[in-house]
Amino acid sequence: MKVLNLVFLLGSLSFFTGYTAAKEVRIDDSLTIHYEQAGRGDTTIIFIPGWMMSTKVFEHQLTYFEDSTKYRALTYDPRGQGKSSKPVEGHTYQQHARDLALLIEKLELDSVILAGWSYGVTEQLAYLNQFGTDKIKAMIMIDTGPDISGASRDEWVWYLNDDSDGYSRSFTEGIIEDRDAVISEFVKWMLENPTPENVAWVSDIANQTSSSVAAITNATGFYLDYSDDLKALEGKIPLLYVVRNEAKEVADKWIKANTPSATTAYMGRHMMFWERPDEFNAVIDQFLENMETK
Repeated sequence: MKVLNLVFLLGSLSFFTGYTAAKEVRIDDSLTIHYEQAGRGDTTIIFIPGWMMSTKVFEHQLTYFEDSTKYRALTYDPRGQGKSSKPVEGHTYQQHARDLALLIEKLELDSVILAGWSYGVTEQLAYLNQFGTDKIKAMIMIDTGPDISGASRDEWVWYLNDDSDGYSRSFTEGIIEDRDAVISEFVKWMLENPTPENVAWVSDIANQTSSSVAAITNATGFYLDYSDDLKALEGKIPLLYVVRNEAKEVADKWIKANTPSATTAYMGRHMMFWERPDEFNAVIDQFLENMETK
């Protein structure tokens, strides 16, 4: 009887806090996706991890929404990353988007806000490109624009078309040839406070993705440009950009020229949502509140 009462109590606490333990959903014979969620609202905010990252990086957002009755926060590990399956094939962001579409379908989500981070933005824009906005209520882009490569650093891009600075090469060939060094330097760059503990924590997440998968996703992402897809949303659905401080000038220029009605916020470095959760979550909260009043 005591055991039954304990089970009932834990279930009740889960209901009232909105917290849901980690789960898995089978997408197809080769792919099972690991996801975590919190809150129990009708609208689901899907936080999409970046290159080599997992659900863990959005721990502060899950905690923030765990008591929500308006919104459900959900994050997942894309194929090849975190605790999701590691199939041999399918490591492009176009395929990631198709995986996301099936995840949305299998979880029966009808109203979603896509919130991608880094290459997760590419993933959400690949979804937009293939599946449109029927289920999308709003879009949140965290520290990445719609085009991955450009002619110069005056553009809001990660890489140069000719890779004259070797930046793209380091994340394709480099991640295979000298994995530990590339991950260490990349993690230090992402963090505003790269303490040994923080670097080790993020590096452990990255090490759940194989070097070959990391190289393939980065190499194929290099060619993607979803600028037209994002521009087409101007004035149609709410848009929010949260960008690291050092990219403010180039990002602000693109945003004002192409989606001027969007909301923008600039803070910290690449993992600002993890290092500055209160500031970041306040921006998300205000964005959601503004959506509700329109």
